[in-house]
Amino acid sequence: MAGYRQQLFQQFAAQGIAASIEAFKATYQPKKENRFHFDGVTYEIGPAKLNGEWIEFEISSKIPQDELTDRGEFEQYFEAICALMQQDDRPPSDTGMDSIVHELGQQEVKERDYVRLVYRYRLDEMYSDEAVAAEVAKLRANPQARSLPDIPGVYTLAGRVVLRCVEDFMRQEATRRMERLIEANQEVRKRFGVKTRKAVKMGS
Repeated sequence: MAGYRQQLFQQFAAQGIAASIEAFKATYQPKKENRFHFDGVTYEIGPAKLNGEWIEFEISSKIPQDELTDRGEFEQYFEAICALMQQDDRPPSDTGMDSIVHELGQQEVKERDYVRLVYRYRLDEMYSDEAVAAEVAKLRANPQARSLPDIPGVYTLAGRVVLRCVEDFMRQEATRRMERLIEANQEVRKRFGVKTRKAVKMGS
């Protein structure tokens, strides 16, 4: 069973991811829940999940099947995306090609394939003692510099700052990884002869 510290880290990591999702939905075409659409491809950021001493989340993008000829090309597309993402400073911890089947009624079925990437982070890598100490010093000098909510069971300023650091870290990571997935899709689609649009640089 997760301890209170782990639960708090998951809660604030989830808030950071939610902020990233809202930013993407405000920038691109919003879709239901955690998804948005850009230039013919649907993207999704999954929720923060607690896995022992790790926090993990998934990002995914729909494989643009209408632009490809057969399942062999679907798999080539998936492998090309994964190869690009593995070159990042933070490669995904796990990858998968997921198929989702939608029944459209009267025996009509539509299958959609997705690139799924999983990222995992140790709880202690989402903040640093130096960053927490600097933020605490700034807030003691100017308590109005940043709003920190009261958190049940967290009685010190440093503890509240740590949780804000976790939220900021996860917002930045979700944004950075999704931006790279968008870039990878645009690059791979060009290889398949598709004209693409330039994505917006979100910033973190």
